[in-house]
Amino acid sequence: MVQLHPVRARTWDPETFGAWLNKPVVEHPETKVEEDSLTYPQLLAQFLGTPLDPDDYFASMHEALEASGGQLIRLFDRLDKQIDQERLRALQDLFEMNKKERGLTPNRIVAFLDGKGLLPRLKDAGLNRRIRIVLIDVLKAFEAQSGSGTTHPTFRRVATDLVKWIFNHIEKELENLTLQKGLPAFLWYGPPSESEKWFLTFAAAFGFHVVVFDPEGSRWFESAVSGEAPHTHSFQVMATTVLPFPEEKPERVGTVAYRATQEVDRLLHHDDSGLYKPFQFKSYLTKSIRLKTTIDEAFMLARERAMVRPGFKVESGSVNIPVVFAKIMGIEKDRKRFWDNIHSLTEREDTKLIRSFPVIEERKGNQQFHYRAALGRDGKLDPEKMKESNWWRYGKLPDGVQTAIGAAIARHVEKPILLPQAGESLEDVNLYAFSQSMSLPDTVIQSIQLFDYPQFVPTFLFYNEEKDGELSRPDANAIALIHAFGLDVIVINPQGHQDVERWIDPEMMDTHWLDERSFNEPFREPSVVKKIFRKWL
Repeated sequence: MVQLHPVRARTWDPETFGAWLNKPVVEHPETKVEEDSLTYPQLLAQFLGTPLDPDDYFASMHEALEASGGQLIRLFDRLDKQIDQERLRALQDLFEMNKKERGLTPNRIVAFLDGKGLLPRLKDAGLNRRIRIVLIDVLKAFEAQSGSGTTHPTFRRVATDLVKWIFNHIEKELENLTLQKGLPAFLWYGPPSESEKWFLTFAAAFGFHVVVFDPEGSRWFESAVSGEAPHTHSFQVMATTVLPFPEEKPERVGTVAYRATQEVDRLLHHDDSGLYKPFQFKSYLTKSIRLKTTIDEAFMLARERAMVRPGFKVESGSVNIPVVFAKIMGIEKDRKRFWDNIHSLTEREDTKLIRSFPVIEERKGNQQFHYRAALGRDGKLDPEKMKESNWWRYGKLPDGVQTAIGAAIARHVEKPILLPQAGESLEDVNLYAFSQSMSLPDTVIQSIQLFDYPQFVPTFLFYNEEKDGELSRPDANAIALIHAFGLDVIVINPQGHQDVERWIDPEMMDTHWLDERSFNEPFREPSVVKKIFRKWL
């Protein structure tokens, strides 16, 4: 009698997982064989997004299938939907009983399936027992998720499909199982139906390896598996449409022109060249360098590309971005000059104007456990640990952008420019900065995604009329993090009041005092004539 004890594989290589699956299970260091018990590493992994070249993407899947020696089984588009008529009639009886009883428990449902021959009967009693126990657990998970249990409208479809596929796929693989080789893996591409998702949940819980290619980056597989999150590899682009899977392996042969292009890129588009391709440094970290400016320079530099600003540098996988971080107190006597400066920024697509406060709601709850779990051996926040955590909210972004955000959060938390409030220690401020940085507004995330680091720097312009509410501490934390990542920030208070200074160390920003105070100066939109005139400049 075989007892399976799968444990999550500690490490994996996204490029060679096919060969890893082909390796005899006894050769893995995690494998332990004790009488009838087999402990072995189980691979649950997801590929999010797609690379720029779809041929590379699909060729890698074909190569993994080839390298696995049959241990990686393509499941998508290949699920066998056939079911014996007697089994179908027995299932109808189950659903009628379930309806009369107003929802049977998972244990009773599995007992019925077993008694009516609706589950496989393998030679090995241990595998039979495992099928039934795992199915009970899956039905309990369905019950918890649906809220209405087995009376949920989709239960009939899901239960029928599970019975079909357990016979047509699970039984088939277990009958041919060679323990020296180990359980095979199922390969899935694209979004699943609800039944397909529950079947993959069953396969993963039983002990099969499951590898998912999720081109849209929706991370649906994470909710399909319990316990630790699956291993994850992210590509550069999140697809908006799922391309059909090619039945034949795409050829990946570099042409003469392709090789010449690669050589030109190597010669012309290196870190110090100044000739950069679009989003060449999207996998790099960012670091802001605050520019000390006059008020005129602040508006002028905010309209300039990062690479022509003093102090811009690319080195060792990091981009130093010179940024404007300014607070403007009051308003100019020359209103035309004042509003011309502001409109020169707000008319740009990459400037975000914020006029209503507070912008962000404060996150409640103690995040100390998450904070501690994300610390590296050096006692500092580790971006990779943050990315792998189930509370990480930026997982849909390209991998390099996630790392850059994580590194900015780590810098912001380690040396916060937030002021401690009454009775707060430095550790309290660290924890507050960490907690609030997990919920950046969508406008910030979109600006970061569109930011090509050497090019025009997105600007966040906060115009605080003090009409709707006050600029809050969570708002100030977002401003501090925006600055740490490498975006421009300009805060204007026409009344000359302190707002962001209540929360952020004033020494960390340039403060410009203008010659007047205005207690009724609503934001002025540029005239239509001015908009047309600027458009044709």
